[in-house]
Amino acid sequence: MIKRRFSGIFGKVFLYTMMILLFVIGSMFFIFSNQIQSTIALTQQQQFSETLMLFRAQTQGQPTEDIIALAEDFHRWNSSFELSLLGEDGEILFQTDSFADHNIITEMSYEAVEIVSSEESDLSIHRFMVMQPVAFFPLGNGLHLQVYGSHSGASLYREILGGVAWVFGIITIVSLLAAFFFAGRIARPVQKVSLDTHMMSQLLPVDPPKARADEIGQLSKDVYAMYSRLKSAICQLETEVERVKQMEENNRYFFSAASHELKTPITAVGGIFEGMLSDVITQEEYPIYLREGIKLVREQSKLVSEILEVVKLDGGLPSLEKEPVNLHRCLEGVLEPLLFFIESKEQHLTIDIAEGATCWINDRLFSKVLSNVLLNAAQNSPQFGEIRIAAEEKPGLINLTVWNGRAEIPEEIILNICEPFYRADEARTSGEGRSGLGLTIVKKALDLMGIPFEINNDNGGVLFQMAIPMDIL
Repeated sequence: MIKRRFSGIFGKVFLYTMMILLFVIGSMFFIFSNQIQSTIALTQQQQFSETLMLFRAQTQGQPTEDIIALAEDFHRWNSSFELSLLGEDGEILFQTDSFADHNIITEMSYEAVEIVSSEESDLSIHRFMVMQPVAFFPLGNGLHLQVYGSHSGASLYREILGGVAWVFGIITIVSLLAAFFFAGRIARPVQKVSLDTHMMSQLLPVDPPKARADEIGQLSKDVYAMYSRLKSAICQLETEVERVKQMEENNRYFFSAASHELKTPITAVGGIFEGMLSDVITQEEYPIYLREGIKLVREQSKLVSEILEVVKLDGGLPSLEKEPVNLHRCLEGVLEPLLFFIESKEQHLTIDIAEGATCWINDRLFSKVLSNVLLNAAQNSPQFGEIRIAAEEKPGLINLTVWNGRAEIPEEIILNICEPFYRADEARTSGEGRSGLGLTIVKKALDLMGIPFEINNDNGGVLFQMAIPMDIL
């Protein structure tokens, strides 16, 4: 996990940040160390020069013995100076005990980094790499003085540099922590976007991004919006594919059932004609069998018309115009061809619809729906049965109900009652001229008009109800 983290955007930001910080800290440390070294050397040199100039002023005009005494006193009070007083012929008139140990200075090979010469005197001071100054200058009476600063500034430089190193070490540690925090702050939203986009590519659920006022926030917002649109489009495509598959399955079932429904009567008509040609049916029986054949042909013609109606509704209507329709007058027009059938079964019909009840529907399509519902109710109600038609006005709609008594539908088949060629009781309905497409046409027409409906068992009968809008949608 750690290796993966440092190999990603976090590791790159952290590495680049630390490289910049270390370069800046290293450069500052180098500059500081040089400045400290120069400052210590210059300060020591100034102190060295001022002290020697004061000593030289004291020896002006003094005899040799006094100069030697002054040199002894100077060393006594300035123990950090090692002296060597030389006469005119180069002989040593006075020399401190430790100076002899440093005679190598006059002979050693060194690299002088700075030589300071006073314009007012011939005092020359040399400063070495080790920051130990050496002075050579003449005194009165032909004498020359060599002075060596025994206390080096190197120790002070190392001490100060050690403290500075500690300070820069702490700064480096703080910078390391700051770089770690900074890299985390920069990398975290990028890692979040990367993780979300990976989950999006797998079509997994992703939470909406948190609001940010920078480019990363805008990127997250745009990616999530694109993901939402893509997911919505995929869902729509899946729904459409499923709908097409369902339609294809329904069409296969429909045409299979239609073929079955058409095959039997066609075979029966063919059998009649073959019987007539082979003299199995006598000429005296021709009128009876021809009337039966004509009856079968008419039933099949009606079935074909209903099949075409279903196919037409499946494809949708090119222009489904809606208009205000008076339900009472519409019902009267639908009932007129059905009254003979209802009266032949001596069924009791009750209508409870206000004369002014008006709704926005397609008149022709709704009339077909109402005709099929009423015909289905009359066919499924027994002799002397009861049929009730009622309309109840509610806010924005009219609840139209058709109830037929003593005709309950088994609960296990209610969901299938609108399927093509579905008959609840084959033995009872096969001979009544029913195609099995009535409720199929009803469902497709109501779905096309956007009118919800329900079929339920209610109070010892079957209740068909639909909610019809009173205003145009």
